[in-house]
Order: sequence, then structure tokens, then C-alpha cells
Amino acid sequence: MQTRVTRSPECGNAPENARAEAIALALMGVGRLEEDALAEIVTWDRSQSAVVVGREAVSHAVAKVDPPASISLAEVVTHGRAGTVSGRMTRDGAGTVLFCHVIRFTSPSTHQIAQLVSFERQEVSHG
Repeated sequence: MQTRVTRSPECGNAPENARAEAIALALMGVGRLEEDALAEIVTWDRSQSAVVVGREAVSHAVAKVDPPASISLAEVVTHGRAGTVSGRMTRDGAGTVLFCHVIRFTSPSTHQIAQLVSFERQEVSHG
């Protein structure tokens, strides 16, 4: 099954935003995160798991992520050496969660990722 991805017009189309979006999608199992995009001592801190440290370990963890049924990107923001991507995703049988991926690069060139921080929270219905 292919993941359905929708983008808010707020996401923009700057190259830096497109790169941050591609990285975030890869963290959710959609697309690929090239190993050489990761710094040797990269870390990935996830809200439901232990921190993963090192290029090989992060690559392996990303490759094991099962993609959700759908992703709705609400906002992509980049500035200097950092970027954030947030929105909602729905997994079959698990409902909808809010997510935010914070990406910190080694330099403003955004060639290598130094740190990834991913948050997920079950969406609460107020009805």
C-alpha cells in the first residue's frame, strides 16, 4: 500500500523546505534517507523509543519504520542549520497522531544531519 501524502500550501517550495520535508517523510517510512546525509555521530531521539546514536544505527532504525496509511503535512519551516516538519499521520488500526520532526544540520548548507528529534502524540477528539 502506498502512503497518501497531502501538503498544506503553508509548506512552501523553497529547496531547504523540500529537503526537510523529504527527511521527515523518510523518518515516517516514506522515501529514503541516504546514509551519507547523516553525520557520523548523528542522533535520533524519538518520543516512544530510546535515542539512536550513529550513522549506521540511525540508517537501520529508519529502514525499519513502517509507513502510515496517510500523512498530512501542515508546516515546514527551515532557518539556518535547523528545520521542523509537523502535521498528522494515520496508521491503519491505530488512529491519527500529531507529529513533529526537528532536524538539526551540521552547517547551514544542510548537507549533513547532526540530530533528529521526533515527537508523536495521539490526537484527542474534543467532541
